Amino acid sequence: MADILGIGTSALNSLQRAMSTTGHNIANVNTEGYSRQSVNFVTSEPEYSGRAALGTGVRIGSIERAYDQFLTSDVQNKTASSSYANSFAQTAGRVDNLLADPATSVASAMDTFFASMEAVANSPTSLPERQVMLAEAETLAQRFQYLDARLDDFGDELNSRIKFSTIEINQLGQTIADLNNEIARVTASTGVAPNDLLDQRDLAITELSGFVKTTTQLQGDGSLNVFIGRGQPLVVGGRAEQMTAVPDPLNDNASLIYLTAGDSIQSDVTSYMSGGELGAALDASATVIESTRRDLGLLAVGIIETFNAQHAQGDDLNGIVGGDFFVPITPAVTGGDTNSTNSVVSAQITDAAQLTGDSYQLEYSGGGATLRNLTTGQNQVLTGTSITIEGVQIDFTAAGAATDGDRFLIEPTAFGASAINVAIEDPVDIAAAASNGNVGDNSNMLALIELRDAKTLAGSDESYYDFYNGVVIDVAVQTRRANSSATTENALLSSAQGRQSSVQGVNLDEEAANLIRYQQAYQAAAQIIAVANEAFDTVLRATAR
Repeated sequence: MADILGIGTSALNSLQRAMSTTGHNIANVNTEGYSRQSVNFVTSEPEYSGRAALGTGVRIGSIERAYDQFLTSDVQNKTASSSYANSFAQTAGRVDNLLADPATSVASAMDTFFASMEAVANSPTSLPERQVMLAEAETLAQRFQYLDARLDDFGDELNSRIKFSTIEINQLGQTIADLNNEIARVTASTGVAPNDLLDQRDLAITELSGFVKTTTQLQGDGSLNVFIGRGQPLVVGGRAEQMTAVPDPLNDNASLIYLTAGDSIQSDVTSYMSGGELGAALDASATVIESTRRDLGLLAVGIIETFNAQHAQGDDLNGIVGGDFFVPITPAVTGGDTNSTNSVVSAQITDAAQLTGDSYQLEYSGGGATLRNLTTGQNQVLTGTSITIEGVQIDFTAAGAATDGDRFLIEPTAFGASAINVAIEDPVDIAAAASNGNVGDNSNMLALIELRDAKTLAGSDESYYDFYNGVVIDVAVQTRRANSSATTENALLSSAQGRQSSVQGVNLDEEAANLIRYQQAYQAAAQIIAVANEAFDTVLRATAR
């Protein structure tokens, strides 16, 4: 109504809401994820009298939060990449320190082992020198075992981190779904955006981004569909899918990620997960932990194969041809949990120089057999019952006699580092002399020493030391790259958060100024009502006469 009392009252009501909103901002200055809210004043609908439009005061058009979708998405993306880089760098750094530390390095153990061999070459019949050589061989084997055990521990930690990440992702997904339901309900019933609920949902998505890369899609009812990794749906409207992490049935050192939809159908989404702590744990497990274990296993197997072959070329102190110096390694072959009894697969190493450290999966399907290199992803259709590939001979049941669905994991070098052991117990059995020569001869020991620099690995291009240094360098490069990426991503995240805060954050000085401005306006509006009352009293007194 176009009267001075109504106008004053509308001003008081609107300014009271404005002061309440300002107080709400001040109260939440330290609330994580809170976006500053502001009141939009709108002129009330005028009343028309004759040819005049009479003002009726003011009303609250809306209370909006300071929000920028681009800045919010940027923070969420940078959160995922920063979390990934930091987690990956942490794991790579631990492996780097482990391999490079002289106290745990294989190179330092090889140094003392070959030094002990030179002492035997100088005194080939002396038992004390031979005993020292056996002791140093044991130390070398234990060094391999120690490194493999520590890497296995790192892998277990990553698997625990993967499981923890899936639990957190499930909880955050359910939180987002619940908020979607509430936001859609409030929006539908009031037509007003629930600002505080929107902030809570944005915060939950940002926290989710710390575990896995996220993307969102706004729906017409105000809810957000959330996709993780490379586009896998986690939240659709008010429904959240469930994620689980389970050990790989063919590789206990790896984890598989399954996403369970509302119809209880599980999908393997391991290869689709990226970003955040989950993506970093999966990638570090495959490209740092397992890769390093395979390389150390390859080196151990290479030492065993080449050292045993040369040792067998000499005679021991009893004039007997040398036997195995190290216990031979047989490639690990693991069958699937659901395999039939019709299929049998075995493997043996034929050429250490051709070993690559890769693992393979042999699978029967469609009446045929396929061998897949798990590192390169290359597939090869098998015929017959045997194949030699990259220094490994694989014997298998013919496809026609096997059962479709049977599969086997073949790991030629994966457990070489954990299984290396010295076969000789008596120093007399060390074959230092040439075959059929004088027992005091040192020819075979000199040949064994030459293995230190011989190109016996990686296609006959690298020595023991070359190969190990290559492993150390690869991990060091990964670590430096990861640290550099972490530094960059942290800076980008900080910058993105700063830009978001400059738009959405609460500025106490600004809020204090608004509070004073609204207070002064409120006092003026109160004066309007006081004048209206005085005028009304004047009219009453005049008409009472």
